[in-house]
Amino acid sequence: MKREALMALTALGMALPALRAQDTTRAQRPVTDTTKRMTAAAPAGTPLEQLVAEESQRRANIARILLITNAQVAVQQEALRNLSDQLYVSEQLVGATHGQLALAAEALRKQPSTVLSVLFAADSASAQRIGSLALSIDGANTSMMRVSDTTRTAFGVGAADELFRGAVLPTPHTIVLTATVNGQPQQLVTRVRALGDAVTYVQFAIQDGKLVQTSWASRTPNPF
Repeated sequence: MKREALMALTALGMALPALRAQDTTRAQRPVTDTTKRMTAAAPAGTPLEQLVAEESQRRANIARILLITNAQVAVQQEALRNLSDQLYVSEQLVGATHGQLALAAEALRKQPSTVLSVLFAADSASAQRIGSLALSIDGANTSMMRVSDTTRTAFGVGAADELFRGAVLPTPHTIVLTATVNGQPQQLVTRVRALGDAVTYVQFAIQDGKLVQTSWASRTPNPF
């Protein structure tokens, strides 16, 4: 009996150190895990935090550039839209002008013998007092001349000077003659319709010191 009790005490004495070692290991495991987690956490100012900050700044810069670019693109698109509208209007004007020129050329082709002739004459009393002549047809300055002594002499004996002769459209034309008589300008405006397939004559003359005008048409190229 004593022998069995002694053996039990001996076994208990051998088991206690093992139990203490086992409890000590279990108590140290949470401390080890906490230490590992504290070690894994990146302290402030580490390369990882710097990388995150740089990435955030880079994305912010990209967003700012995109905002600026979008605004510039919108302005450029508006400018291109306005330019397109202007080009469209210009194209329409060019088309309309081309159409008018084509119609005028076709009318002129169909009436190649529609001619306008502008003459000037003066009576013997006024011939020597004429200084210069200026002719305008449909707003365009057609001719301007200073009358010479030879021309004045020709006017005095009944001659007429042809200031203009050319093919025109068979339409009304505005003709303006300005003559300087005794140093004073006199102007006469007339509107004459050119007869198709004929020569339309418009003659200005100085009679008794005043500027007058007559017109007629002829199927004959040279009626005189």
